[in-house]
Amino acid sequence: MIRHWNRHVMPVIELVKPSRIMEIGADWGWNTRKILDYCKTSGCHADIVDPAPRAELHAVLAEFGSEYSYHPLKSVQAIPQLLTPDIALIDGDHNWYTVFKELSLMFARASETDALPPICIMHDVGWPYARRDMYYNPNDVPQAQRHAYAYRGMLPGIAELREDGMNGFHANALTEGGPHNGVMTAIEDFIASSSVDIKLYTLPYFNGLGFLVPAQRMTEPLRALIEGFFTADELMKSCIALEEETNRLRARFQMTEARLIKRTDALQRARTLLAKQKETIDALQNKNPQVVK
Repeated sequence: MIRHWNRHVMPVIELVKPSRIMEIGADWGWNTRKILDYCKTSGCHADIVDPAPRAELHAVLAEFGSEYSYHPLKSVQAIPQLLTPDIALIDGDHNWYTVFKELSLMFARASETDALPPICIMHDVGWPYARRDMYYNPNDVPQAQRHAYAYRGMLPGIAELREDGMNGFHANALTEGGPHNGVMTAIEDFIASSSVDIKLYTLPYFNGLGFLVPAQRMTEPLRALIEGFFTADELMKSCIALEEETNRLRARFQMTEARLIKRTDALQRARTLLAKQKETIDALQNKNPQVVK
């Protein structure tokens, strides 16, 4: 979500002026820092939800005070205990069961407390997890709701998991598509099952960003802002951003490749030197059999 922050996420926050934000899935704390910077200047309060954060998140939280409450819980445990936020940033476990339950619990919590349902800004609504489940911890998902999975990666346009694909260190569903599979599928199923009038907008790049806006939260300025993300000028700016990121990744790949080539060349030179030294030692031993090996 961090790659969408300046162009898409922060403008929505600044327009809506939330009094409460919930972040589900804080991880490194990159978004958390930006959320808390906003809270510090606006008086907004943030609920940060992550059961297994990295040490870097705690370092970020230590820089702030009353701007936040931290909840080391799974999202489905935390949501029923918390006040309904004005904006929820959802970037947690990327599978149908978790996302569908997060949305269901959040809207149910709003209803039972007579609060407006939240605007949900959701990451990973595009490839690779729009139509494929991923499990940080497969045992967190009931077996009946869990697809067969493997710790192998994915490549665009290829349905099967690959050893040379991306995110192979996660448990990825073996199949792509079909019922109850993936983040986008969960969002669509939730909208279809909900009695709340909801508008969904999706941006497909940088792994996809979705805006779930209940009718009660929609204003003309908000509609104009989000629809503005889809104009030709804004999409061209996004193309430029995508090209910049691609070039940064290519540069990093080429640097890594160059280092590997240098190390391979050095290893080959070392092997050649060792082989020559062995030949010299063998020759000396053949001339003088008394030389102790």
